[in-house]
Amino acid sequence: MKVHDDMIGRNVRSNLLIKAWLGEGGMGRVYLAENVEIREKKYAIKVLKREFTYDPSFRQRFYDEARHQAQLDHPNIVQMLDYFHVGNDYFLVLEYVDGQPLSALIESNAGKGLPEKRALSIIAGMLAGLNCAHERAILHRDVKSSNVLLDKTDRARLTDFGIALQADGLSRTPEGHIIGTAAYMSPEQLQNSREIDHRSDVYSAGVVLFEMLTGKLPFEGDSFDAVQAQQASSPVPDPRSVNRRVSKRVADIVRHALQKNPVDRYQGCLQFLKAIERYQRRSAWKYWLVSACVLIAAAVYVGKSMVLDRPLIRDSVRNAARDYNIFCHEQQLLVQNTEGKRIADLAGLSEQSDLFASRIAGHKANLDSSFREYSAAIEHMHTFNHWTLASILSEPAPEPSQGNPQPQVAADYNRFASTRELPGKESMLQQCRQLGWTIE
Repeated sequence: MKVHDDMIGRNVRSNLLIKAWLGEGGMGRVYLAENVEIREKKYAIKVLKREFTYDPSFRQRFYDEARHQAQLDHPNIVQMLDYFHVGNDYFLVLEYVDGQPLSALIESNAGKGLPEKRALSIIAGMLAGLNCAHERAILHRDVKSSNVLLDKTDRARLTDFGIALQADGLSRTPEGHIIGTAAYMSPEQLQNSREIDHRSDVYSAGVVLFEMLTGKLPFEGDSFDAVQAQQASSPVPDPRSVNRRVSKRVADIVRHALQKNPVDRYQGCLQFLKAIERYQRRSAWKYWLVSACVLIAAAVYVGKSMVLDRPLIRDSVRNAARDYNIFCHEQQLLVQNTEGKRIADLAGLSEQSDLFASRIAGHKANLDSSFREYSAAIEHMHTFNHWTLASILSEPAPEPSQGNPQPQVAADYNRFASTRELPGKESMLQQCRQLGWTIE
């Protein structure tokens, strides 16, 4: 932990107080900050290293690229809220995510790898976020497990898009060091980082998936040159050689993403994501087939179906609770950005007002989407075994917190089962308040 740092305790732009050091990456240091007028508002502030900012043409590239990145409003991306410079210090103000880095989760599993289902859920969120950036011609260039945050709902949040500022050619520091982490970089990025496209991020995402499944990196060495040589010429490793619990199909997906030649790997994060979704659907179909066979073989046991269905139903209940949480979170962000736009309008800051307006539109769309998904989840529960579902809904919820609206899921389903009435937005918002969300 850093103790001596002249940034800590500093007021930036009069209303941002830097409170503590959070970490350091290739592009700069990250600090926790709060709004001096509204103490409850927390931010992550990145201060870029001066070895980049001393470049005479850096300022224009910084503002051009930061303006593009500010458009990345996606549930799986840590949102950039502001960007500016004070003297030779360049600042990125980011959404603060209260969670843990994916790298810490992997490390805590002591090299055993994460359960396949959880790893696929995390990588799916990462790929969705990366695809959003790629659709806007923004490359990440430093996709790695330490640049993925997992929030309280286990949602993957990509961060450190600052390295995309180098897309115009500043792919090396003034001293000549390549920006990025060799173990996660594609062969083409290691060879010529100026001549890469979105498929390099596909490769890096494949490395992260390999790491999640096995607890190890596919290519490791004692030096940058050693890792670079392996990335360039060593055969693509099979995750199953490290962890036999990885299914063959998932291992094939990983190896496809890790092909040396960009032409041979997935041609985009969306294609990578679709391959995972096909596997998940196939696995679900196999699960139901096996369940049906077991049910037929054990038809004499009336309670057998209840036992077999419990994991699936419990997952459905938890997914519905997660959808509710996202709904509340998007409403909170909508309120925050609406207030930001109001202040910007009063101050006559048209550019910031337009930025807030764009975010507001995005949050409204996300709000509608999560509302529809939650309603569909409640409706789908009616297809489950009634007694098993009732038993699971009556189970004690996880420790009550802002992130566990499971009791409300039970209430909404019971109402739907008796009246066929789905919850409305207003009733959901009222419950968000009860759960402690700030939505007004």
